[in-house]
Amino acid sequence: MKKKIIIDTEVYQDYFLLSAMTVDTGKVINIEMYEGHPLDTELVEKLMHNHITIGFNSNKFDIPIIVAALAGYDNQKLKGLCDTIINTNASMWAIYKSSGLNMRNWNTIDLIEVSPGMASLKIYGGRLKAPTIQDLPIAPDATISPEQRQELVTYCKNDLDTTYLLYNSLLPQITLRETMTAKYEIDLRSKSDAQIAEAVIASELYKITGKYLKRPDVKSDETFRYLDPKIITFKTPQLNNILQQVIAEEFTLGLNGALTLPNWLKKELIVINGRKYQMGIGGLHSCEKKQYIEAKDTHFLVDKDVISMYPSIILQQQISPKNMGQPFLDLYKGIVSDRIAAKKRGDNVIANTLKVLIVSSFGKFGSKYSLLYAPELLLQTTITGQLALLMLIERMEDAGIQIMSANTDGVVCYAEHNMREECDRIAFDWELDTSYLLEETEYSKLASRDVNNYLAVKTDGKIKGKG
Repeated sequence: MKKKIIIDTEVYQDYFLLSAMTVDTGKVINIEMYEGHPLDTELVEKLMHNHITIGFNSNKFDIPIIVAALAGYDNQKLKGLCDTIINTNASMWAIYKSSGLNMRNWNTIDLIEVSPGMASLKIYGGRLKAPTIQDLPIAPDATISPEQRQELVTYCKNDLDTTYLLYNSLLPQITLRETMTAKYEIDLRSKSDAQIAEAVIASELYKITGKYLKRPDVKSDETFRYLDPKIITFKTPQLNNILQQVIAEEFTLGLNGALTLPNWLKKELIVINGRKYQMGIGGLHSCEKKQYIEAKDTHFLVDKDVISMYPSIILQQQISPKNMGQPFLDLYKGIVSDRIAAKKRGDNVIANTLKVLIVSSFGKFGSKYSLLYAPELLLQTTITGQLALLMLIERMEDAGIQIMSANTDGVVCYAEHNMREECDRIAFDWELDTSYLLEETEYSKLASRDVNNYLAVKTDGKIKGKG
């Protein structure tokens, strides 16, 4: 097994530095190039070939720079490439193509996509309480004196230490990606969850069909209709009217290729027993503000969530991206079934692996740049989920069970203990009508600023929170 090293580079018009630190021992090696000091290409080749390299934005910056240095670029040409990468924000493939460089088959892990959110290395360092966070000490267009070389070596070491901290904090995610890389025989270690889902589904569909997946041709002025799923029934005129309006609506795409919500639905506040709810492309949410509920001895407080709501809707309605068809449904059903089986037998590694594919693929259905782009699937899934939850809310409130909060795939129910059996009966009947399954979590207390910022205390004393 190759040892892992953290790498970082600094590039100036008359100076180049490659720093590498071993993960195991913290030993650092610095390889420099400046006038009168040629690059030790043999050492660089050995370093890159014999180790697994870990960096931050390294696939798009450090690795192409190192490839160029080995290809004979002097300091001036390296600086030109560096400026091009930074100023154009080009993709990795475009960088290699425009510079005429050949990609090297090195074993690399880039942490930038694995990291949560989109932030700079310095910001991640701050969140991880790095002992030293330092901005670039010398202007990028400066010439470097002999004394300043050591200053850059010290600066680069700080970045290595921060990258090491980030790497350690991401070990569970990296381990999961290593497991998935071995399972699917695709290098997934430097990919985000959504990128993993896209790569794996495309690869697995190729195994099934023998055809490479192509991005669907969706015109910017194309419209989409929501199809009646035949499982939604309401009692109140307002909800029945919303259902009919949604079915009659022609949904359009925004400039970014994402589905847009019609103005009437954006403004529509749905009122059920005095409580307000709002629909959206992302999901249903309740509109409560600053509330505190305590179950005490007389009441129960229970969170009922739809198990794997979006996958359940996709499979129940047999909807698939138009560029994939039935092979997608066969693959998707297998992934969902395998995850359920893994959870039952306590195989968390496989269960978490498959969860990444299930959850993250859904986000790609709304991205016009993705092979999985499928606005019609996103529309059918999200709207059905919201209408189904509204149906559950209406039934609970009609029986005298208060819904204290609702968000995307679940509701929080509150009532006196003598209503608990009725609550479960309504939930069971709803499961029969929709074919979706609910799981529940008992709370003793719930305190919320709004639907996206809350703390809930479970009856076992554990805390659940958001925001």
